[in-house]
Amino acid sequence: MIEWLKRRVPLRPGESRLVFSLGFILFANYAAMGITKVVSVSGFLAEVKDHYILLVWAIDMVLLILATGIQSLIVDRFDRVKLLGGVLLVFVILYAALPLTFLSKSFPASISYTLIYLLNDQQWRFFPVVFWILVNDIYEPATGRRVMPIIAIFAFLGAIIGLGIGALDAKLEIGPVKLLLLNASIFFLACLTAQFGLRTVKLAPPVRTQTTMKETLSEGWEFIKTIPAFAWSALGMLAAGSVMTILLYDALSDAKLNLGSGFQSFYAQYNLAIAFASIFVQGISAKLIERISLKRSFLIQPFVMLGSVIANFFIPGYVGSSISQGVSRTTYDTVDLSARKAFQAMVPNEKRGRVSIFIDSYLPSAGTIIGSLTAFAIITLGLQFGFTRGQYTLVYLGVGIALALVAVYAAFRVRATYEQSMLSWQLKRRTRGASVLDKLDFGEDDK
Repeated sequence: MIEWLKRRVPLRPGESRLVFSLGFILFANYAAMGITKVVSVSGFLAEVKDHYILLVWAIDMVLLILATGIQSLIVDRFDRVKLLGGVLLVFVILYAALPLTFLSKSFPASISYTLIYLLNDQQWRFFPVVFWILVNDIYEPATGRRVMPIIAIFAFLGAIIGLGIGALDAKLEIGPVKLLLLNASIFFLACLTAQFGLRTVKLAPPVRTQTTMKETLSEGWEFIKTIPAFAWSALGMLAAGSVMTILLYDALSDAKLNLGSGFQSFYAQYNLAIAFASIFVQGISAKLIERISLKRSFLIQPFVMLGSVIANFFIPGYVGSSISQGVSRTTYDTVDLSARKAFQAMVPNEKRGRVSIFIDSYLPSAGTIIGSLTAFAIITLGLQFGFTRGQYTLVYLGVGIALALVAVYAAFRVRATYEQSMLSWQLKRRTRGASVLDKLDFGEDDK
């Protein structure tokens, strides 16, 4: 299969070993996430009322912010290859330990499924930041634009394999203990790949400064807010996190209500469909961004989200809400992610980690907290005052529409301030990347 891929992807001599090593590590992460994603969500919803998952999401994001604060202290100071290996090893240990909670008769199943979900979501937010910062360090922007979409495809392949196993669990009842041990094995193979497949990677020495977490985070935020395009992008990510949360909850609650015991099988197949669609969209994302220019590509996700929430508002039911959320998720994980990574490649190496953490971790996490608590409060008040499900659903979807409009406005401001931002001295890069801006057509006039 590797030889078949080599003949069909735009890799140059000597690039394939590193690209496929990075690809397998990404594959392992998303395969493990796919396996436990379906099991954790369906298991949790089977144990408690569906809207309580909103509180789990909020708690999850608080934990992620704390974990990311620690991550921000080390991401720009330590060898990033070793850092990636360390993260993989931690996941091996955690997935090997979690089965003990299911084997203990005194441990509530609802708590066990909650712990799996929390780990799964931390993995979804935490790992990509470390991984893509390393990839940005390895490849200069021109090469990165060519190989990053290839590496990203492995994420979708991993998700398909993992979700496929999750779908089998719905029919064969493999059980959480065996699935968790399988995840531990997958991450162990990823550890070996990082150890031997990335040993030839040579990066600039890390910046070893003695600063506090507050100082580190302040530096990252100061960088973002002093460059207009980054500041507006930050607002857009905050709004996007809230809207995506509302869309996801609406889809999950509708499906659980309508499908009952068939939810796990549906959820696995639904996520498989998103993964397949993402592979296709990822394949054209680089060409799409190049055709419309980077600054305009930031408009795609906000308009997709706005259309999705409006569709949910006027077309109730799990089929409509699932399609709306799936379209938004696919766009977010492909075109929008590629645009953000290309944008972040302009940040100097010594600050890229902290800036990426703010944009890709802190802001979506804060947005998730806002969306989760807002929806939970609306549902709780609705139940208290005797509103029907359809009535309080329209209220939180109305909030989603307002937040999507904020994201649209922020995207227009990113486009309007793009050229001004590119003149900032803080975005100056090493000489070999000087001509890349012209190649990417970043300074194209508005049409």
